[in-house]
Parts: sequence; structure tokens; C-alpha cells
Amino acid sequence: MPVRRVIKDSYLPVLLEGETVSCRVRRSARRRTLALRVAAGGEVIVNAPLRAAESLLLGFVSRHHDWIKTQRQQAMRPPSVWEDGRMLPYQGRVLRLRLVHVPKGRGGVQCMGDELHCQTALPEKAEALVLRWYRDTARGVLAARLASHAERIGRTVPAFRLSNARTRWGSLSPVGVVSLNWRLIKASPDEMDYVICHELAHFRERNHAPAFWQEVARLFPEWREVRRRLRENGRFFFEF
Repeated sequence: MPVRRVIKDSYLPVLLEGETVSCRVRRSARRRTLALRVAAGGEVIVNAPLRAAESLLLGFVSRHHDWIKTQRQQAMRPPSVWEDGRMLPYQGRVLRLRLVHVPKGRGGVQCMGDELHCQTALPEKAEALVLRWYRDTARGVLAARLASHAERIGRTVPAFRLSNARTRWGSLSPVGVVSLNWRLIKASPDEMDYVICHELAHFRERNHAPAFWQEVARLFPEWREVRRRLRENGRFFFEF
């Protein structure tokens, strides 16, 4: 019976945001492409072909610097605490969470001015109730804004679905379905509009070539500044 060769993991030091991070490299004779993932606790793991050169690995990690940074921040973030008084982002402002005790079976969530009242008999149910409220609210708000922009540019309102992606704000399927991340309801109206116009621009240009960005500029002239703000705020919106 042939003896299976064991390939030990190696480590690759990479500079990320002024910090030297030791990336675990897992090689396989069966693998033909490079892949990245960030494990719980923030460890960066590179899956690589058996004979991939170190310079190739360094370049690959470097090109995904921003993605790694975001994923490590999320992986190393303390568990979210759902307690009375927590500040929650909503349409470019913040709401203060108020837990209101009610008899069992009468739970619900209601926005009242600058407060979000979560009525529940069990505080541990607050997270599920609030997340459901976010998604339900996002479905209506985003659908309305998508319809408004589509009509503004003379396009038939496309099919729409909510997304729960962890790193993407939106996408356009090959059959023309626009997906928008429910977490956009936390962003300001102009940040929502930028993402919507970004996806509408894909109906004319399916890639991100210069012609695509010209179409984005036609639909949403201030896209650069708004995209910059969304990138800065996005890490807070993805906390939950």
C-alpha cells in the first residue's frame, strides 16, 4: 500500500495595516488555484497549489488586502450585545433600542421617533425580533427606491430580492433580478441610491470597465463621494 505524503502547513508573514500577520499556507497537489479565507479569531488561511511560488502568494494576499482587513475585523469583533440602550444604525441616523416587557406572545417592534421599541416577554428574543423588523422595513424601502430610479431613467422596474450577503451590497443576476442587501436600510438614502444605480447600470454594462462607470455617473453623478462614505461606514453596518 503506498504511503501518503503529508504536506505540513507553512506560514507567510504579510504586512496588513502596519501589522505583520502570519498567514497559514495550506498546499495541495490537487489544487490548481489560490483561495483565501479568514477563520474564527482572525487567522488568514491561503489554500495553494503544491508548487506555487512565495512571490505569487504574496501578490495574491496583497491584492485582497481590503477584503482580508474587513473579514478579520468581523471575525475578531466581540459578540453583539442586544440590551436596552444600544444604538442602532437606520437610514443614515441612529435609533436607541428600548426593550419593553410585555406578556408572552405579544412581541413586536416599532420605530418611535429616535427610539426603536422592542416589545418582548423574553429579552433574549430581542435580536430575532429586531432583525426581522430590519428586513421587513428594508424590503419596502429598497423596493420603492429601486422602482423610483428605474422609472426615472425610463426602465421597466426589475424583479427584486433581498440579499443576506456578508460582503456585497448588491448584484444583478443573468436573468435581470436585482439583489440588494437588507443591511442597506442602515445606510443613508444617498448610499442606498448609489448601490441601486450601480446595479441598474449593469443592465447596460455587465462588467466594471470604464464604460460601466460612465453609465454609473450618468445615473448618479455624485457616486464617487457616496461610494467613499459607504466604504467607510460599511464595516459598522455589517456588525449584525
